[in-house]
Amino acid sequence: MPKVSIILPTYNGSKWIETAIKSVFEQIFLDWELIVIDDWSTDGVDRIVLEYAQRDSRIVYVKNERNLGIQKTLNRGLNMAKGEYIARIDDDDEWSDPRKLEEQIAFLDTHPDYVLVGTGAIVIDESGKELFRFLNTETDEGIRNSILGKNCFTHCSVMFRKDAALRVGGYSEERNALHVEDYDLWLKLGGVGKMANLQTYSIMWRMRSGAISSKNRMMQFTNGIKLVVKFRRQYPGFLKGFFRSWIRLFAYGVFRFIPILKLKYFLFKIGKER
Repeated sequence: MPKVSIILPTYNGSKWIETAIKSVFEQIFLDWELIVIDDWSTDGVDRIVLEYAQRDSRIVYVKNERNLGIQKTLNRGLNMAKGEYIARIDDDDEWSDPRKLEEQIAFLDTHPDYVLVGTGAIVIDESGKELFRFLNTETDEGIRNSILGKNCFTHCSVMFRKDAALRVGGYSEERNALHVEDYDLWLKLGGVGKMANLQTYSIMWRMRSGAISSKNRMMQFTNGIKLVVKFRRQYPGFLKGFFRSWIRLFAYGVFRFIPILKLKYFLFKIGKER
């Protein structure tokens, strides 16, 4: 039984998925399984993954019988996982620190009251060039005081306890949680244990130019407001978080029409740092 199960969902992710897989192989910690769930891709991503799976039995490849969407795909991986801990990576991101798994496992092993731990991130463009980097809020107290105002975790940086995630129902498959299913899970996990972020830049988060202004962002911000209302009694700072969420929604309504990409990167950096 592996110590950690790494869940990698993909949908037509053949362009960068090999980079993501290679970054997993560069980890110092070796007791893992990599579960790749293909959500009915049509771009040949299966050939890339199966080539690696034939060489290493730690890679498990499954393909959905139809396109299920990210929420159900993530839960399929969660239910398949054999590890005590769950780590996440996306098909267009990569882990930059070879000690990432080792350090997060050590943290959770020595802090049994914690259920979730993330890291900071290096933001890169489509060519792999660094744009900027940021650290997420470190302590449980700080996270609880901030989490209604912003998502304090970068999804592909996290590691969490599988039993705790299953206990709170895993990733929400409700329409109101679409594109914020990770945020919803962190808010639920905070109800059963403590949370933290290591102050390390352990991942490279690829910012694709199309994704910055995608229509999904508006739904993400709208559904984020609904989560703030839903969890208002479990965390402090509801009014501040609610107000900030609406400002973010209106600001993005303007932001997505800015034609200059470098200016978008700059504004996105400010938003992440604050």
